[in-house]
Amino acid sequence: MWMLMEAPKGSAFYESQSATGNKTLISDSCETVIYARMQGMEGQRIVATRGRETFLIGAAPVRGVENDINRQLLDIAKQLNAVILTPI
Repeated sequence: MWMLMEAPKGSAFYESQSATGNKTLISDSCETVIYARMQGMEGQRIVATRGRETFLIGAAPVRGVENDINRQLLDIAKQLNAVILTPI
């Protein structure tokens, strides 16, 4: 089952400048976490991590091009039928 949660301050998945409000998708069965991560000055990108491995999801950010990273993360949550455990 996938759960859409907010990463708490101090967590490895928390970023002070998160465009997604630090929304994080967590799986209770496959030890995978999906979240948005800063990619330098270009913006944020959605990534999945499992253990020490990191996988990039979607296109790389392009300088000067605005993408709705929050919508992208919520779309992934919908595709995974994620349960929302806290008010987002």
